Amino acid sequence: MERTTAAKPPFVYWTSLWAFGITIALVAIALDLLRPALNIPPGRDFANLYTAGKLALEGRADLAFDVNVFRLALSEIVGTLSPQNFSYPPHALFIAAPFALLPYGVSFVLWSALSMSFFFWAAKSFVRFSPLLTALTPAAVVNVWNGHYGLLLGGLWLLFFKLLQRRPMAAGLIASILTFKPHMGLFIGLSALSKWRAVAAAVMGTIALVGLSAWAFGPASWYRFIGQTVAVQVNILTRQEGLYYFQMMPSAFAAYGRSHTALLLQIMFAAAAIALLVRYRRVDPFAFATATFLIVPYVFVYDMTVACLGFAICIWNNWGSLSRGERAVLTIAFLIPVIAIGVSHEGTLIAPPILLAALYIQTKPRNGDYRAVESPDAPLQLLT
Repeated sequence: MERTTAAKPPFVYWTSLWAFGITIALVAIALDLLRPALNIPPGRDFANLYTAGKLALEGRADLAFDVNVFRLALSEIVGTLSPQNFSYPPHALFIAAPFALLPYGVSFVLWSALSMSFFFWAAKSFVRFSPLLTALTPAAVVNVWNGHYGLLLGGLWLLFFKLLQRRPMAAGLIASILTFKPHMGLFIGLSALSKWRAVAAAVMGTIALVGLSAWAFGPASWYRFIGQTVAVQVNILTRQEGLYYFQMMPSAFAAYGRSHTALLLQIMFAAAAIALLVRYRRVDPFAFATATFLIVPYVFVYDMTVACLGFAICIWNNWGSLSRGERAVLTIAFLIPVIAIGVSHEGTLIAPPILLAALYIQTKPRNGDYRAVESPDAPLQLLT
């Protein structure tokens, strides 16, 4: 493959890459604002957070985990008739309740601004290009469209890896907060195992959050979450209708039909990702983020904030040594969140192989060092 000697991506390519990703998400935001008759407010996922927070403030937190009652509350509080549900564990209500104190529109703008600012703050030391771009990846802007937790999740993810070596107890406490999306924490847990203090802090922090949430919101909130919400999420993952919902899921299981064949393909992609990481033998927050979307079946493109940033970093840091094919793979991987919302379901079919190819590129020796600029610590060994 022909390679150029340019140290950095050409200006036209680099600006077009970011502009395209941002434009698609901004169009989606504009369409929501221009179609109020559909009873879908800006920030669809934020409507779940806001409604659950309202119920918690009213002393009815357990009703956030009763899907039928919650949808009635959505209609009353936010005015949406969309069949949504609050899928997070009760301690996520500590995040939701403060935002329910304000009017919906003000709260949504504040949520978006704080989420973007937090991710920017956590990510800026990892990049050599303009730090402002860290909060403008396609995944980041999709979060602004729908008000998801992806920027908060991504910021905590990066902060965990930044602190793991020097402040393992602080990293462990961050890991406990990340349990508001427990299925996304596979590599957080594995990485924490290298530091017993991180493990201890994570376990104690999680126990404290569970206990405090049971005290603040009532034990019934946990009973309903375990007895009803988990079952609803399993049903959603295995149902056959709701194609656009699954269009947002880049895992092999979701992309290829949620059948026995899809499950086999999910296992194959997961095994390939694990093999690449074992060969790589480094604790790398960006490679781990990419691998999460290959290993975990229940994932969404709006949670790809760290993964997308990792693809941009790989392009910027290694442009001169990347082949044309590698550049194409990383470019498409970077744009997967907007491909998912802007293209038909067929567009999602490319996600698993593209992500696997991107992970292969990320784990090549030349792309192994994603250390924070401010951190002198070398990456850890994955296998000891």
